[in-house]
Amino acid sequence: MNNDDIEFRARNLHREIWERRAELWPGKRELSIVEIVDPVMAARVLGIDFQLHPELRWFTRPLAPLEETAGILDRKGRRILIAEKFKFETQRFTAAHEIGHLLLHEGVKETLMHRDLPISGLTRVATSRPWYEREADHFAACLLMPRKRLIAVFEYVFSTKIPFVFDDAAAFELCPNDPDSLSRPHAESLARALALASATHFRGKHFVPLYQQFRVSVSSMAIRIEELGLIQE
Repeated sequence: MNNDDIEFRARNLHREIWERRAELWPGKRELSIVEIVDPVMAARVLGIDFQLHPELRWFTRPLAPLEETAGILDRKGRRILIAEKFKFETQRFTAAHEIGHLLLHEGVKETLMHRDLPISGLTRVATSRPWYEREADHFAACLLMPRKRLIAVFEYVFSTKIPFVFDDAAAFELCPNDPDSLSRPHAESLARALALASATHFRGKHFVPLYQQFRVSVSSMAIRIEELGLIQE
């Protein structure tokens, strides 16, 4: 399945959550983007029992790496289990990743009781991961950081249309101690995207960093910014 198809699945899930908002949030008139992209609500819409547990060692095979299991998709039991022992952004990404498996990979080996290690977010080096794990990662990114909403927030906080142009003034404001790292970054450097993902102010405007607004890791936000082409090459 290509990335466009995966993003389409995530958008459809967003749409269903929005259409059922009166049922999911009775009496609430305004919703934040974080609420709309919440994996817990996505699971409810899909009819999946979402469970949080301090750890998941009691749900794994005796010889499995017990202390590392962060998420379980029990397709037959229609439930997703997430370990609370990991960071909140890891819990969210792992949960969204499991929902990706549920929607994309029916029939793939071991999905009746699929176990995942902690998934803190997107990574550039993913070639060693099976194709279905990479697809679930991309689904999680699309679910937690929707293209249209991220672009709208990005353009608002940085007061610019995409793509963002890294001139000398922008580089200095975002990294005054080492502006050259942004104006002339090394090849394959993620420095520019990381600076934008973690920025707290720009041109007199103060704001919550993008990665915190969407409750993902800073590296996940940086990679999503890069893959959506929000920075001028």
